[in-house]
Amino acid sequence: MTEPDADLIDVDALREALDGRDLPGAELTVEAYESALADYALLAPDEDTDHAHPLWLLVLALRGMGISVEGLCRLAGQRPQDALLFGNCEISQHRPVRVGHHFRMTASAGPVARKESRGGGFLDFITVRVEVHDTDDGDGAVGPVGAVTNGFIFKRGA
Repeated sequence: MTEPDADLIDVDALREALDGRDLPGAELTVEAYESALADYALLAPDEDTDHAHPLWLLVLALRGMGISVEGLCRLAGQRPQDALLFGNCEISQHRPVRVGHHFRMTASAGPVARKESRGGGFLDFITVRVEVHDTDDGDGAVGPVGAVTNGFIFKRGA
C-alpha cells in the first residue's frame, strides 16, 4: 500500500468534515427565462406546459447544496494537484419541476470513502444527497419533487 503524502487530508479528518454533515441547502425559483434558455440549449421540443426540462432537477440539486462545488472542494481538502471528477448521479423524480415555482432544497454529505488507485494514488469518494421540495402553494403542488444523489471523486495527485 502506498503511503499518503504528508499534505493529503487524513481520511478520518475527511470523514469528520463531511460524513453525515448537513449542508445549508437553498431556496430557488425556476424562472421562465431560465427554463426557456435551457430548453433552447437542450433542443427541447416546444410544449405548451409549465413543466421545466427534467434536467432542471439536477440543476436544482447542484445549486441547492447551499455551498458551491468549490466550497465542497475546500471541505474535502482539495489541493492544487488533486482533480475533482463527477462520479455518479442517481435521480429519483416524483413530479415535474414547474416553471415559476419556488423550491426548497435540503442537502447532506456522506458517506465518505477512500481507496487506493491502481496507479498508487488515492481516490476519495464523497456522496451528496439533495432533496427538492416544491413550496408553491398556489395550485396544490406542494411536496417532494425528487432527490438527486451525486458522487464526487477526488483523485489525489502526488
